[in-house]
Amino acid sequence: MQRRMLASFWLGSALLLVLLATISAQSVSTNQNPPTPLGELVDVGGYRVHLYCTGTGSPTVVIVGAGFSVDWGLVQPEVAKLTQVCSYDHSGIGWSDDGPKDSCALRVGEVHTALKNVGVQGPYVLVGHSLGGLIARLYAGRFPDEVAGIVFVDHAMSIKGRLTLTLLPGLTMPPPSPPDGTAVGPSGGPKLVGLEDDPNFSKLPSQDREAHVWFMAQPRNQKALQSNAEIVPQCLAEADALVKEHSQPLGGKPLVDVDTNQSAAAELQTQLLSLSRNSKEMVADKSGHYVIIDRPDVVVDAVSQVVRSARNKTPLQDKSTLVKYWEPSYR
Repeated sequence: MQRRMLASFWLGSALLLVLLATISAQSVSTNQNPPTPLGELVDVGGYRVHLYCTGTGSPTVVIVGAGFSVDWGLVQPEVAKLTQVCSYDHSGIGWSDDGPKDSCALRVGEVHTALKNVGVQGPYVLVGHSLGGLIARLYAGRFPDEVAGIVFVDHAMSIKGRLTLTLLPGLTMPPPSPPDGTAVGPSGGPKLVGLEDDPNFSKLPSQDREAHVWFMAQPRNQKALQSNAEIVPQCLAEADALVKEHSQPLGGKPLVDVDTNQSAAAELQTQLLSLSRNSKEMVADKSGHYVIIDRPDVVVDAVSQVVRSARNKTPLQDKSTLVKYWEPSYR
């Protein structure tokens, strides 16, 4: 019953958010010419997806979203100093072509095929922000031998009606506000917050900011918005099924869950940490949902710990960490 109610909620929300995205797109002034792709367009079976790989070394870090590849402009260059890292735009967004009907299985297949077709060898450390956390879990369930570790960044959640989910790259509906009424929209519902509305958006390199804004102004992202809302219930069901089928499905592979003080979903964190016996939580102080620009230092630290643990076959250090805010030097 709860899952059916959530499905109805998201399908209804999609229609509202499509309208909001349309208004937002009409109000954005952009150049006529699209930005030049950062990486390469890789055929994944009759259409192409954008894959951007930098750095050298193993295990390769693979960013499976959500969001645009350019949204990781404060994280990817730092991770590339340690190992190879690839970010990706799923079909229908960014530089990628439109693809078949969207689903979590499709996205998992796109990442897998793109990596194989360009010769990037696994096993990989998967990094998933928001809905991308579900994609990472499903990839690990489908290709367990290709996963060396996982980093969740403010994982999408559905705990007793509380939801955090990237519905469209750059457009997010945070969980319902606490009783004090903070972060409530003018109609009394959850306030809509986009990556470009985050005060730290300006810290992204100018090239990445301009590409993000250009992409957000394109009408086809409205289709991606609706698709994201439609696939959520199935993604959650598939991820939950994996947990029920396997106790600690990742075994001893390193897992770090980067959470925020605003999330406060203890039940979800317990479930995520239980996926591996080699896991830890890192809480990013003074960060909203967009940890990748609010606290990129925490994300880089988490990825580095998982890479080193996988590379050296050693356990993660410390089981829980609150990472205090400091003004990062990323520009």
